[in-house]
Amino acid sequence: MEDIAANKSLLALEPVSGPVADPTGALEPLRLRLMGGLAGVFDPEIKEYFTLLKEPPNFEAFREFSEGLKAHNRNEYSSAVEHFLRAAERDPKLLYALGHAAADYMNLGQYAKAEELLQKGEKSRADASNFERLTLDWLQAALRGDLEAGLRATRQIVSLTGSQVWIYLNGVAAYDNNNPREAVAVLARYDPSALPRMGRARQYWWALTTAHHMLGDHKRELKEARRGRKQLPENLSLLVREVDALAAVGRMKELQTLLEESKALPPQSGHAHSPGTIMLTAGRELRAHGFREESVQVLAEALQWFDGRPEQEKAGAAYLDNRGSTLYSLERWSEARTMFAKLHNDIPESIDYLGFMGATAARMEDREGAEKISKQLEEDKRPYLFGNPTFWRARIAALLGDREGAVNLLRQATKQGVGFSAFHPCEDFESLADYPPYIQLMKPKG
Repeated sequence: MEDIAANKSLLALEPVSGPVADPTGALEPLRLRLMGGLAGVFDPEIKEYFTLLKEPPNFEAFREFSEGLKAHNRNEYSSAVEHFLRAAERDPKLLYALGHAAADYMNLGQYAKAEELLQKGEKSRADASNFERLTLDWLQAALRGDLEAGLRATRQIVSLTGSQVWIYLNGVAAYDNNNPREAVAVLARYDPSALPRMGRARQYWWALTTAHHMLGDHKRELKEARRGRKQLPENLSLLVREVDALAAVGRMKELQTLLEESKALPPQSGHAHSPGTIMLTAGRELRAHGFREESVQVLAEALQWFDGRPEQEKAGAAYLDNRGSTLYSLERWSEARTMFAKLHNDIPESIDYLGFMGATAARMEDREGAEKISKQLEEDKRPYLFGNPTFWRARIAALLGDREGAVNLLRQATKQGVGFSAFHPCEDFESLADYPPYIQLMKPKG
């Protein structure tokens, strides 16, 4: 099937065969594959991918894949996995469906199931298209925490496809590898106004402003954040990006106006942002850029907001986490330590709560307690932790005055899956600000 105007093939079908005695037996699978291919051609969100496969899936697989994509776009990952797995069952040649199922298992934190699917997909690598093989490479890199390999895969996929989704993923991979200039350059090819769903537009503006923030270009960061908010004026995630840009340059009057606006916007299900967390973010950002007095003021407002929440909400882990983080940023170490000890007791598998206990111990000059927790983190060999224990060990080392050890651990953490965008703002690295190896590590590449 050809697009004559564009002078390119829209649909390619592999030859089919059947018994000589019943040649019409090959027509039914051909019919289903042709229907699936045509359906994909006329679905704008699927077309750019299906044209990169060796041949389109059959119609039954297409239908399941389409439903899976809709569920994925609604962040309903469990439902999406079910549809993607059924698509792969209806058409075993559709490795891309298996990859989508693996990705959504990762979104659910079910990494062992994702790895099982990727191992299955690896067995079909030789029969897959180049696009599917690169997608498999990217997923395998993500599961290993290999950020550099993930960046290489996204670059190749963007070069091959020009896909808007992969341009976004390339941008994120670039700044997580401390290549924010590359992120800005590649995201310039992204068109948030042309996207079929607004979630992708939000992700785009978040990625672009993060890259500018990492470059220290807060004027451009603020400009892009406001462009994003013009498109999605009630989105709390994008309000956070404008808050970050204003806090970085200490424009308090405008910042306070935004914080008040956040209290008037409707709550958004599925998002972690609230007026309290936005004030916490603003306070930490102010501190990171040298506005200590203003930081304390905003953090105190955040604590007051958390303390005013309904009693039922106060029993939840999210509330305790946010209040504990606010206390930590306010340097109320003993109260923060008590809060995180309770969270660690309730959720012992969490690396963050153990890490905060180690950091508060260091802050309270309990060197023995801090080193003991650092050792616990070092000995945690569970899979799929993506460098988080190493990152916390770096924070504790910095607080204990071991600057060389902290930087070495940070380098190690980036090799295990911690992106550079996680380093800022972080109060625990303030002692490294004038340390040349840390300055060199944080210097943007390119």
